[in-house]
Amino acid sequence: MPPLASIDIGSNTLRLLVGMIEGQKIVRMRCEMVITRLAAGIGETGLLNADNMEKTVSVLKAFSDIISVYGISHIRAVGTSALREAKNSEEFIKTVFSETGIEIEVISGEKEADLTAKGVLFDLPKNSSSLIIDIGGGSAEWIFCQNSFPVEMGTIPTGVVKLFDNCIKSDPPSKSDIASLKKELDTVLSGLKTKIGHLINSRAVFIGTAGTITTLASIDIGLESYDHEKIHRHNISLEKLYDISGRLISIPLSERKKMIGLEPERADLIIPGILFTINIMELFGFDNILVSDNGLLEGALIKLSEKVS
Repeated sequence: MPPLASIDIGSNTLRLLVGMIEGQKIVRMRCEMVITRLAAGIGETGLLNADNMEKTVSVLKAFSDIISVYGISHIRAVGTSALREAKNSEEFIKTVFSETGIEIEVISGEKEADLTAKGVLFDLPKNSSSLIIDIGGGSAEWIFCQNSFPVEMGTIPTGVVKLFDNCIKSDPPSKSDIASLKKELDTVLSGLKTKIGHLINSRAVFIGTAGTITTLASIDIGLESYDHEKIHRHNISLEKLYDISGRLISIPLSERKKMIGLEPERADLIIPGILFTINIMELFGFDNILVSDNGLLEGALIKLSEKVS
């Protein structure tokens, strides 16, 4: 089978995967990731920021050039929370198509959760029950699985970009910033606890995917440069997350940007990201998180492969 391409147009990050599905393996031929913050300011204006749209289109042009080099004819590009919510997303989608030839499919939160589950469950060991969380820039998707099969899933309409914009006003974050963030997290997560709290038992495995979680793995391992093999299936204890959180919150952004394992462009958003992760673990009584470096992007590629094979 010739290579395929999937693109995840997220609220914070753009990602490209060029690869093939061979049996129970994803063969990664090219991976790209660029932070463009497409959703920045959307909570205030309801619109995609003009500069960030321009930056995003520019990155997608580069992705299109890479796809051309591989001679790929089957592409799936999915847009998530930012494009679901923005009043001017249609204008952006038309611009992207006219300038890059990439056709963006804006997917629902539920569809996003479904594709994320497909990617995460593809090569993880089977568990009797698990909760998968994808903490994105504008939303967070969750999937409860039994015997590695999704039985409940949904979306929470907040993510790290929104939480940062709403709650973090000081550098380093003040006690009132952190209190405000925790209060907002308690509010948005209470519904999830009500919905699936009774399904979670002591044997359930907590699995995290997407940028926040993989970044926490990178910090925990102390990676100088991103390494899929080391991050994928890495385990982080809640105690370790408390330790990392204390370090992150106590230092200014300029110092955080120098921290090993933390991309400088993610140094502000990692604060709401790690607190979101800790809040969920406390809420459901998880002591560890299993990191998956597969998620929405891989799920889209797997689904595309099934369609064209």
